Amino acid sequence: MHTQYSITLEKNKTKTVLAITANDAGHAQAQSRDIARALRADRFELLYEEAKETGLSRLFKKLAYNEFDHKTCELWEEGSVNGVPVTYMLNNRFYVRPVVLDYLDITREEVVSPLCGNKMCVNPYHNKYKATRASKLSGADMNLALAFSSQGVPVKEIAKVLKVHRSTIYRILNK
Repeated sequence: MHTQYSITLEKNKTKTVLAITANDAGHAQAQSRDIARALRADRFELLYEEAKETGLSRLFKKLAYNEFDHKTCELWEEGSVNGVPVTYMLNNRFYVRPVVLDYLDITREEVVSPLCGNKMCVNPYHNKYKATRASKLSGADMNLALAFSSQGVPVKEIAKVLKVHRSTIYRILNK
């Protein structure tokens, strides 16, 4: 059985209330910490009362219950800037995909973009990670190239496996 809670988030004396759905008080407390971290709130307070559900609270609920699958895009319907999903809260603009990574406590040293090609998709299974926007390879692909190279695999073969030009592999290896 799911219970409705709410969380009051505060940053720089600005407050906002967000709805939370949880199994019990412990689950609600854990979600509150994750949400506060993701939204970089200075402090939060968990309240045992219902609040109006928003697109962001629905997204956090889906994340808490892992209601995503690998096939279906989860389209963000709240707002966007240049076709990229955003939300406004605590007098800040938050890009939704990095908020998802922060909620899941995944480091985001790289650029996050949708693997499915749909700019409004916020499904965490559809994310791809690259070192820079112009990068041809993800961080995992770069590590794979380094592993292949350390095993003596020729650059031409590494490039073929990763579907990039061999000059891309040479640049990675020279770093």
